[in-house]
Amino acid sequence: MKRKRLSLALLIWLLLSGVGVTALFVSVGKHLAETFNTDARILHRVLSQRMEQQEAVLNAVYALERQGTGTAALGTYLNTLLRPYPQVVAVERCTPLGCQVLGSPTERPPRLAAALSAASAVGWPDDGGPLYALSRGNVRVWVDARRLTGALDSEAAPLSYTLFRPQTDTAIVAHTTTENWGSASTTLHVEKILGTALQPFPIRISRPVAWGSWPWLGSVLWTLLTAGLSLLVWQLLEARRAAQRALLDERVRAGGVVEAASEAIVALDEDHRVTLANPAARAALFHPLPPGTDLRAVTTFQATLLQAPFDAASFWDSPQPTSLPEGLTLLRTGAAGQEAVQVEGSLAPLRGAGGELRGRVLILREVGPLQRRMLEHLEDGERRVREHEEMLAHVSRLSTLGEMGAGLAHELNQPLTAIVSYGQAAARLLDEPEPDLERVRHAVGASVTQARRAAQIITRLRQWVKRTPSQSRPTDLSQATENVLTLCRADLNRLGVRVVTSYADTPLVRADPVQLEQIILNLLRNALDAVQDTPDPTIGLSIALDKQGWILSVRDNGPGIAAEVSTRLFTPFTTSKAGGLGLGLSLSQTLAQGMGGDLSGRNADVGGAVFTLSLPRLMMEAASD
Repeated sequence: MKRKRLSLALLIWLLLSGVGVTALFVSVGKHLAETFNTDARILHRVLSQRMEQQEAVLNAVYALERQGTGTAALGTYLNTLLRPYPQVVAVERCTPLGCQVLGSPTERPPRLAAALSAASAVGWPDDGGPLYALSRGNVRVWVDARRLTGALDSEAAPLSYTLFRPQTDTAIVAHTTTENWGSASTTLHVEKILGTALQPFPIRISRPVAWGSWPWLGSVLWTLLTAGLSLLVWQLLEARRAAQRALLDERVRAGGVVEAASEAIVALDEDHRVTLANPAARAALFHPLPPGTDLRAVTTFQATLLQAPFDAASFWDSPQPTSLPEGLTLLRTGAAGQEAVQVEGSLAPLRGAGGELRGRVLILREVGPLQRRMLEHLEDGERRVREHEEMLAHVSRLSTLGEMGAGLAHELNQPLTAIVSYGQAAARLLDEPEPDLERVRHAVGASVTQARRAAQIITRLRQWVKRTPSQSRPTDLSQATENVLTLCRADLNRLGVRVVTSYADTPLVRADPVQLEQIILNLLRNALDAVQDTPDPTIGLSIALDKQGWILSVRDNGPGIAAEVSTRLFTPFTTSKAGGLGLGLSLSQTLAQGMGGDLSGRNADVGGAVFTLSLPRLMMEAASD
């Protein structure tokens, strides 16, 4: 069944992916076609305008020539008129005796065999080149079709186009884009007629569509997105089915509990009709209690002579949970006749989510068996007391073990976090095209160092459990402080914390290096937590010598120590941080005292908090002084 559902989900994903990718390709194809049609219309409109400009030049010169304007005046006029029209290469005045160039030609136009006419006409040289002539009366305007289409390409997607002579397949000019399209997926094309009466030249416009123009990346992303959504929906449906199965199982278990209960349990609807009855209820009432039975008709309660009369109507219709009066008896009729048994129990309403009454549940139990069970419990009382005492001792041991586990988790958190950070840094460096092996080696070495540190912490905790002395040796307090700063450098940089240090020369103390660094690390972490929401966060670390020995002070400009915890600062499980264990300072003070020193904390006069770690001077150092 699960395989079928998975196959159905896969099929739905394939359909969604196919529909989405198809819609995406259709949309992009439509956009490409619309863009091509827009560029083609622009090209058609511009060429039509230039054709009209050429005809305007022809008509202007024809009008001047009809007015009898001289050749020199026409030449001067044409030198100015033709500058905006590079496609007009020459203007001639032609008579039956020959043609005379009036404009400033860039090349000598060929001769036309066609006779001059008063009507406008287009003439084509016999060589089939790009030149053609517009004639009206004695005026002839020569046009170079190659210059008609200059600087018309769309920069985003160039067009290819070919201009033909009317009613022929002879190309006047052809332009093919120089864009390197490679293998085109398809080619868009359209044919139009230039919109002038004198020059209705056909033009064929095309544009290749490269493979890269299609939404391949979008299709892949859509496919991945639909795959993720399909997987999520499938997981949600599976979770829903699992929840339904769990609910069904829970109902079955609840029904089993009701069936197995020794008390008589009867569920009723709003009209006191039976909806569910367990075997104990059928046995207690001497009735099969099929669903739909009115329980009031088969159940009779009777008060004793020493009790007030029992109000059955108020009991059955009470809107609140109601207990049966003490000493009440139940009358039942069996094979041996009618008998009365003392019972206790209650009737409680069952309400829906909106508070409406959905039914009631009646619970009954015979008092006789209950009294016998109470006597049995009293007889076992002494035994349970002894077991309880043993349990308390066991809980005490578990509590101690829990504190030890919390301490272990607290101490191991920092080196393990550092191992993860260095490991992630090494992985990112190795993913670079040219990995910096020296930095990778440094990150791996730092991970190894922190792993050894974690191992040493476990060793120290095991020794602490065994009550073995710590491994004290001459230790440089400033070097231990720098080691901790290196460990926290990433967090310091991330939070933009400014660190100010001031160390005395060679502050040697006799201490366990791992325990010492754990104390400093805990103090630095507390300072980091204190300044993370402070403008210009600053942490100061200083080492100085006084009559008590070496003093390491850790200062911050955070909010300081709260008054409610200042008197219990080093009490276990005292913390002002959300989610804190309250063991860091307590363990740190214990470690410091184990090395012959102490740890204290207070609010600084200028704001923030300052924690002071004092350690005795190394004996040989003190002797040299």
